[in-house]
Amino acid sequence: MERPRQPLHRRPSTILYAVVLGLALGFGVDVWRSGGPGLWLAHRAGPPAYEPLGSRVEIGERSLYLDCRGRGDPTVIFEAGMGGDSSGWGAVFPEVAGLTRACVYDRANRGRSDLRGRHTLADAGDDLAALLAAAGERSPYLLVGHSLGGAYVRAFAAARREQVAGIVLVDAFNPDRFDRQLAAAPPDLAATWAADMAATFDLIERTEGLDWAMSAGELAMASVNGLALEILVVGRRDPRLTGQEADAVDAAWLDGLGSLSSEARVTIVEGSGHFIHLDRPDEVVAAIRRLVERARADRPVPVAQGRTDRPNRALHPGTGRAEAPRKDHR
Repeated sequence: MERPRQPLHRRPSTILYAVVLGLALGFGVDVWRSGGPGLWLAHRAGPPAYEPLGSRVEIGERSLYLDCRGRGDPTVIFEAGMGGDSSGWGAVFPEVAGLTRACVYDRANRGRSDLRGRHTLADAGDDLAALLAAAGERSPYLLVGHSLGGAYVRAFAAARREQVAGIVLVDAFNPDRFDRQLAAAPPDLAATWAADMAATFDLIERTEGLDWAMSAGELAMASVNGLALEILVVGRRDPRLTGQEADAVDAAWLDGLGSLSSEARVTIVEGSGHFIHLDRPDEVVAAIRRLVERARADRPVPVAQGRTDRPNRALHPGTGRAEAPRKDHR
């Protein structure tokens, strides 16, 4: 028997219900693809503010600010870039603390921590080790460094390899790999880049209180080869380069990054500026999650070649197969 047709006066509400349901489902899928409500909001409405719930911990005659949350191994340690502190990790830190133990802190001369005179990357690593020990935090550590923070975590990891489960470099500063790019660039442009880098070193000294000459030597000797590395970078090209020159410089740049470790995975993050943890926190959380899962699996991972070329975006360890950029985060 044919069912009676729905009265005309009820059809608009049915259509409206279907539209609302469709929008709700679409919104739910978008949030899920972004990695959860926190990351969805950070990606579209600006990063959430960091809520300081930590405290100052004494290390000898000085105190450093530390905020640790969550449970599980490994313990993720966040290291800010030049002039930064714990407040910059508001979009990422809570998400990671829901996955495993996670800590943000302010190194000497930054944020809520005490001042320190002229020192080096190795000295800063000693500070962090003393801080974690005083607070009762335990290894293995998974280190996350943004920009200059990448140099800090590399120095820390090289001196304490047995305590480190892996490293995530977030558009990190790797001046010891810069010579490869200079060699690949036209001589006049290479000279300009070298002058710009020298100015950056001066700025680091003034901002961070680092003895950069000594720190640069420490960084050059700080091998993290063999450690699991997730390297997130932003694609950038100098407009003064021709297409062929840019390709050569890119290849040298990516080779330099991959040479940091035999187990490096390089990902060029789309839709982001230098502050990937603010523009694309989903990518940072995803990289951390991969290393957390690897550390928990406690099994060897095939060695990567540490090389990726455009238009590919990520190199899968041990396969030489590149991953196309994910388009479903926006």
